Amino acid sequence: MNENDGVTAAAERESDLWTITRPGVPLFMNVTLTIKPSHEEAFVAALREVLPLARAEQCCRYLHAGRSARGVYVLSEGWHDLVEYRDFVLQQPYFQTYLRISEDAYAQPRKVLLLSPILEP
Repeated sequence: MNENDGVTAAAERESDLWTITRPGVPLFMNVTLTIKPSHEEAFVAALREVLPLARAEQCCRYLHAGRSARGVYVLSEGWHDLVEYRDFVLQQPYFQTYLRISEDAYAQPRKVLLLSPILEP
């Protein structure tokens, strides 16, 4: 077994998820963002603006953000419907503004860990 097999499998799984078209498929993920020190203040300001708006979306189950170390942030997200999240929430002007600011701030590529629910509520 190659040690990169897990990485490849996770990338394929993430890629497959974004092709889903049927509604009602939940999305759970942890996203780790490493932010350039020179961009951290702008990133945190953008994050503080986007969190309440995204949490207010009907398909949001939960959305938590925390800092694990200087410049390293982890978002823990749960969405009722991947299609609604991808095709509606991510397209909102407030979210597009956040994405633009955050993507410019990355010190390294974001890391997405997709989670499979063990037990649905």
